[in-house]
Amino acid sequence: MNTAITTRPRREGVRLGVKLVTLASAGALVLAACSGGSPEGGAGSSEPDGEVVVENFEMNFFSSPNSLDVARHFDANTMGIMSLFTEPLERLSGDGSLIPNLAEEVTQPDDLTIVYTIREGVQFSNGKELTAEDVAWTIDHVSDAEAGAATSSNLSAVASAEVTGEYEVTVSLHTPDPSARANLALVALVQDSEFAAENAAELGQPSAIPVGTGPYVAISSSAEAVELERNDNYWGDAPVPETITASFLDADDTAQRAMQSGSLNGTLVSNSVALPQYENIPGASIYSIPALQTYFIALDVTAEPFDDVHVRRAVAHAIDREGIMHAAFGEGASILPALIPAGTLTPLSSEAEVDEFFESLELMTFDLDAAAEELAQSQYPDGFEVELAVTSGTWMELAALNLQENLTPLGVTVNITSVTRQEWIDRIFSDNTTEMWPMSLGASVPDPRILAQLVTEPDGTFNLANWAPEDLQSLATDLTESADEELRFEAATTILTRISEEVPYIPLYQPEFTIVLADGFALTETPTVIDMASGLWMQNLVAE
Repeated sequence: MNTAITTRPRREGVRLGVKLVTLASAGALVLAACSGGSPEGGAGSSEPDGEVVVENFEMNFFSSPNSLDVARHFDANTMGIMSLFTEPLERLSGDGSLIPNLAEEVTQPDDLTIVYTIREGVQFSNGKELTAEDVAWTIDHVSDAEAGAATSSNLSAVASAEVTGEYEVTVSLHTPDPSARANLALVALVQDSEFAAENAAELGQPSAIPVGTGPYVAISSSAEAVELERNDNYWGDAPVPETITASFLDADDTAQRAMQSGSLNGTLVSNSVALPQYENIPGASIYSIPALQTYFIALDVTAEPFDDVHVRRAVAHAIDREGIMHAAFGEGASILPALIPAGTLTPLSSEAEVDEFFESLELMTFDLDAAAEELAQSQYPDGFEVELAVTSGTWMELAALNLQENLTPLGVTVNITSVTRQEWIDRIFSDNTTEMWPMSLGASVPDPRILAQLVTEPDGTFNLANWAPEDLQSLATDLTESADEELRFEAATTILTRISEEVPYIPLYQPEFTIVLADGFALTETPTVIDMASGLWMQNLVAE
């Protein structure tokens, strides 16, 4: 079977989304493909009617989850694997639309209430019938901040989940939250509550893998791989592969060699600079789409010298975005004209209107003459000294070196400090960041509410710029509480315009999310990170 390398879908504008603080890549999910060959090698074979039978399907995720309970390890890797054996009430797609799943109907009688009608006759993989009690327990489990649920920040508006009928669960909210239903669709992966209660201490570990209703059953888990097999009790259509091996190779070159040898059927791409090597694999199919992530630099407007807008504008003009982007990402990223990507706004308005808004913003282009002019107008015309903490070998380090070189002739000294990835995270959450700080944010769902955390009081938010204009606070409230899409779009665009003017943040890049399949498999649609995390990718996977 020969599968031509597909052209990676690209858009002229920027498309992305935004979540909590994430670190490096756009996230990871499971997907798999299979090369032609013998069944012993995990390849597909044909039944008499011509249907391709896939016995095993190995997909690489690069890093293994610490737990298979999403409340204890919430990231794209975990979601991509867990959504194969535990399922959501609704499946969230990359454009923000919701598709019925375990909940066959969902209503919202008011701004503080979501009512789920549960599909009847669904069984867990252990044969137990799915009940409303299981759904209510799951929602409580993933929203329990006191118990330390990693997913609780996404569900901070959830007050309770109550069984209100034999197949009905009612969720009550503390405050209105237009993204609550989407976040519940993403993280409330329904488990057998009896099994979970009996194995509370070890839930998510190899000895107590959660029991779900999904198309697969996770039969083993280790640091090397998670093994899954088809769930005979699954209520929907059977997936293509009979078994899946989710493996965790540590580098793109390792994954490339494994795919070339036929031992690996699919992989996520952790470093887009490596894409040309994947393109050289015979029959490989590459699927790439703007990821739910944004990279930027925060400038503390309350601290010298960044209390002066001319200094902030000078720094923005001194960054060679284009050069850094190609060095750090190859062809796997685009330049962001605004702090958050278009994909977070399109659920509220048309794509054309979003693009028109982005085109109206002033982009601080790379221009050292303009940087010198801005600095000359500031309170610090002779320059200044600043520290910039970065993680080595990343876009952060390249940006820091570029700023250091470009600002030196202007009398500005940039002292670069190297920190580990964990130190970088710890400093963010301990409010120990420097006046200039490189940052990465990603959205759990396609929604602009993340902006509220970047313009309100810094305590408990990601407002590392300490930028909280009084006249924007009501707009931040509109973003987080209003159900009026037009009002929310106006609030988001007003805030983004002010950021463009006052430059508390310097938008940089939107990376792409890329999956490579070996010869013999294809996807009917290019998946986003959200499509992968919610399990929609499995419905689009076909054997050729």
